[in-house]
Amino acid sequence: MSWFASLTVRAKLTGSFLIVAVIAALIGWLGVRATGQVNTMATSMHNIELVGLHHASTANALLIGAGRSARTALLAQTYSARDVEIKKIAERFSGVDAELAELEPLFVTEAGKAMLKTAHESVDAYKVGIDKVLVLLKPEPPGQANDSTIELLENARPLGEAAEAVMSKLVDGKRLNAARFAGEIANVYSSTVVTLAVLTIAGAILAMLLGWAITRALTRQLGGEPAQVAAIADSIASGNLMNRIDASHATKGSVIMAMNTMQESLRKLVASVLASSDSIATGAGQIAAGNADLSQRTEEQAANLTETAAAMEELSSTVHSNADVARQAAQRATTASLSASKGGEVVNNVVTTMAGINDSSRRIVDIIGVIDSIAFQTNILALNAAVEAARAGEQGRGFAVVASEVRSLAQKSAAAAKDIKTLIDDSVAKVETGSKLVDEAGAAMQGIVEEVKQVTDLISEISAATTEQTSGLSQINDAVLQLSDVTQQNAALVEESATASSSLSEQASTLVEVISFFKVDQDGAAAAVSSGQRIIPKVTGSGYGRDMSAPPRPTAPAARMRLAPAAASASGSGEWEEF
Repeated sequence: MSWFASLTVRAKLTGSFLIVAVIAALIGWLGVRATGQVNTMATSMHNIELVGLHHASTANALLIGAGRSARTALLAQTYSARDVEIKKIAERFSGVDAELAELEPLFVTEAGKAMLKTAHESVDAYKVGIDKVLVLLKPEPPGQANDSTIELLENARPLGEAAEAVMSKLVDGKRLNAARFAGEIANVYSSTVVTLAVLTIAGAILAMLLGWAITRALTRQLGGEPAQVAAIADSIASGNLMNRIDASHATKGSVIMAMNTMQESLRKLVASVLASSDSIATGAGQIAAGNADLSQRTEEQAANLTETAAAMEELSSTVHSNADVARQAAQRATTASLSASKGGEVVNNVVTTMAGINDSSRRIVDIIGVIDSIAFQTNILALNAAVEAARAGEQGRGFAVVASEVRSLAQKSAAAAKDIKTLIDDSVAKVETGSKLVDEAGAAMQGIVEEVKQVTDLISEISAATTEQTSGLSQINDAVLQLSDVTQQNAALVEESATASSSLSEQASTLVEVISFFKVDQDGAAAAVSSGQRIIPKVTGSGYGRDMSAPPRPTAPAARMRLAPAAASASGSGEWEEF
């Protein structure tokens, strides 16, 4: 029966109905066949035997009637009564001949034909015997039929009895044939009834067996009653997953067992989806809130970076200007240093000259010409020193004073040269004083030269540092501009992320509403959560995962940079803020 169990329901039902239909068709065919046989036999019995029996009986009755009419004619007391009976005799013999003629096609066997022929012969002989009696009766007066009576009793009557015996045989033969047909019909009926009864019982038993087998197979495949399966399906379709399905009597692979497994899987799945969707909805809401706050912070950061970039541009411009000024100051300091060096040399020369003058002051006569020359040269040097002192600015102011004094002394020396004789003593004293002053001026000029060199070196270093700062500020400005662009892009991405998070939150809420259609028990939900739920990081404050207002941990040492007052006022706190 494994092959039967492996058939589909459609094949089982179709095969069962076909088998029952074949049995029903066979029963019907046998019934029709038996009915046809009975009809054929009944028709044959009627058309041959019963009709033949009727004709034979009628012929026998007419034959008997003809013999009675002959006897009545012999006993008639009048001629009219005799004639009536003679006429009846003729009519009845004619009727016998007609009935026998009707019987001819109803005898198909040789014995039947021979018996019919014997009947014709016996009737003809009886008819001849009656004719002889009538011939003898005709001359005899009514009531005195002696010869005819003797003829009837001695010759005609035996012929009549023989004819009647033959006719009785014909009647009995047809009666026996009719009885035989009736027996055959009864046999056909009995056999048909038995056959139909057996087939009907067998068909009923087979139909019950097939019905039982199909029902058993269907119930085994369903695992229970169809109403129970429909109730379970309706319960699952209505979203109720808390019903316990009794699958104790269900076989493996049955519908109820599969539905039980499906309900368990759905219960776990729905419970897991419910728990996950709640967490997703909560996490999506927190992400949306965090993204909104992050978007605001990013926009503020972008604005701060824009202001910082503007301040950095202004600072870069200022540093660039300072660098230009520093280069100019370095050039001028170099020039001043050269001038101071020349002035120092000149002063050294003046010191040497004044020392010579001091040594030769006692030899006035010999140095008058020298004094004039020295006065002239001193005047020229004083003029040059004044010019150089003017060029040196504030640093050469003292030197200008000395140069002015030197010029004044030179002028006085020139004036005194004219009056050398009268003022020689005074000149010697003044030369000594001038010599001292020149010594002091030489020392001061040497100090000025040293200071100017140091100032020149410092200005050169400041110029080089300013140049480096200008390059560094240019790079910082480019980085700030690039960071501003990136921050603006991040702000746009954060806004898109916030929009996507809001949409995700709405979809998660919709998912919760949709999945809430199913009803599951708390045990199933807890088991699903413990086995399949993913933990979502909790959002603290307004940020996601940490406080967004807290400063980040520096990964490398970084110098804090203060902006100019204008930049500071424009950017607020002037500090970087991580987002």
